[in-house]
Amino acid sequence: MFQSFTDTARPEQGPPRLAALREAMAAEGLAGYLVPRADAHQGEYVAPGDERLAWLTGFTGSAGFCVVLADIAGVFVDGRYRAQVKAQVDTDSFTPVDWPETKPARWLREHLGAGGTVGFDPWLYTPEQIGTLETDLAGSAIELRPGPNMIARIWPDRPAPPQGRMRVYPDRFAGETHAAKRARLSRNLHDAGQTAAVITLPDSIAWLLNIRGSDIPRNPVPHAFAILHEGGQVTLFADAAKLDDAVRAHLGDDVVIRPPGAFLPGLRTLSGPVRLDKASVPLEVARQLDEAGVAIVWGDDPCILPKARKSPAEIAATRGAHLRDGAALCEFLAWFDTQPPAP
Repeated sequence: MFQSFTDTARPEQGPPRLAALREAMAAEGLAGYLVPRADAHQGEYVAPGDERLAWLTGFTGSAGFCVVLADIAGVFVDGRYRAQVKAQVDTDSFTPVDWPETKPARWLREHLGAGGTVGFDPWLYTPEQIGTLETDLAGSAIELRPGPNMIARIWPDRPAPPQGRMRVYPDRFAGETHAAKRARLSRNLHDAGQTAAVITLPDSIAWLLNIRGSDIPRNPVPHAFAILHEGGQVTLFADAAKLDDAVRAHLGDDVVIRPPGAFLPGLRTLSGPVRLDKASVPLEVARQLDEAGVAIVWGDDPCILPKARKSPAEIAATRGAHLRDGAALCEFLAWFDTQPPAP
């Protein structure tokens, strides 16, 4: 799929959507609401149904967030997007805020000085993110409250989750079978006295199982959740329509496929300690385990470091990909150089 560069911003739709959000907030007794750019996988590039920030504000940059209060709505963007945000949002309704120079806690203290409850979707924030914000708000009368996604309530034609097909990533490029990876990582869990690790980063799941996905254009990773068990088995929570017979055969009997809706019930049946990465896992995962009385151990996603240590086969595959990419670019530039100037 080629990039279109089509501008999808709709500044004129921001004010009525902001008004609808404020009505929903008032019904929940919320003084504020946080609208991030990320999805449940902490992705920089998100599916159409996860474009909550763009849908609400019109801002389409790949980083940023909005803090909505009853009388002001700040759109926080970094230096890359200072001009873009002013062109894409209705600045009578949304106030651009320079971030990270202005931290959200400082902004909340300034504009919500009397205190109040600020809601957020715990699927879209990590324990680390919320912990940092709570620390920065300490001593104020501002409370953070996890709850239902308020944007979903007011987005009537929200697109469905992507159904991109998975494919097998050949072992000759990976340099190691997924069975060997699972066995190696599960031994580390067992040695640490941990029964399982919850994995929510799509690139970690793709690396661990030697698969690739197509849920997001130009991002070859699958949207899924996984639990790696200490015995080496993996429970993969993904829509069955994404896996064809070749992928199922590749995964084998030690990778159990379950629907996405089984993820939360599956978490609650685990026996701890369960490893979670507070920098990447949704806060809701920790909340579910806590409610079920399952012990949690904070630690890195077990794939992070092994994934970074490239095997000789991975290095060779990367070099080959760069050569093919360079050749394609040279062919394009040679063709482009022969084209007559546009009238």
